[in-house]
Amino acid sequence: MPFLVCCKVASVGSELAFATLSISKTDFLLTSHRSLLTKEWYKVPVCVDCPDCGAQTRSAGIVVGSSSLVSDAGLSAESDDLKNAWALLGAFAFVESIGGRTQNIERFLVGRFHRAFALRSDQLVSLCEHCAESLRPSLLRPAVMNGFVHLGRRRRLVNERLLLFSSGAALTEFHGGTSIEECDLPHPDYALMLICDTESHGCETGTLELWHSIARNDYAIVVKGHQGREMFRDGLNDDLAEVVATISSLGLVLTELHMAQASSPFCGLARDLFLEALERAGYRQETKR
Repeated sequence: MPFLVCCKVASVGSELAFATLSISKTDFLLTSHRSLLTKEWYKVPVCVDCPDCGAQTRSAGIVVGSSSLVSDAGLSAESDDLKNAWALLGAFAFVESIGGRTQNIERFLVGRFHRAFALRSDQLVSLCEHCAESLRPSLLRPAVMNGFVHLGRRRRLVNERLLLFSSGAALTEFHGGTSIEECDLPHPDYALMLICDTESHGCETGTLELWHSIARNDYAIVVKGHQGREMFRDGLNDDLAEVVATISSLGLVLTELHMAQASSPFCGLARDLFLEALERAGYRQETKR
């Protein structure tokens, strides 16, 4: 089932990195204002009652990991003391607020999870899905901390592995003893649905795998080269429109589409939905089914 795909400039997104929680204590010790530099952070979904509209709302909070680097609040990314000023956080912490330089915050948080977060007055805030009002950190804190423990146990936490810098972050640390280990399985709660043969701008061949998680209700893609070497991962896509947009940005041509299990009704449904998403995005199918 070949396709002709409009090619665009390639871009690189986040890797999937699943984690499992080994010890679960959610008492917190202290809140401090720091500059923050990290590639270990987790989006934790929560469900709370919005104090503005009164509805139960789904939102999210951010937890940073113990490998994060912290320094005095207000440190500039261009500081001459940048190399010597940082120290390991050494604990997991709920992000009460984050601001300062907002370019990567807007790209990696607001742009990626626009239904959960927004930037207001140069500060990241969590949103009510109904009235779009900001939710207070004090309301989210216990839900995020408990959710971090609960979802970590069930292998549903994802280390986003994207560099975040903030010159002004308020961090509330978890009680000592909370730890996370990377899971050996690359996709512990995802199922492989579709495999697409691909070609790049340089006529290099490979494959693109479409994975779906029923529990998480989202999609992930994995791009592999001709020899099977993994070239790219992107997870936490809310729908197939986001997947198609990522494929377009990578400049890949899809040449053949295969179901991971020919007899599976779930794979068949994924195929039909994927074809519809491609057509809505303006992709042209050379040969109809």
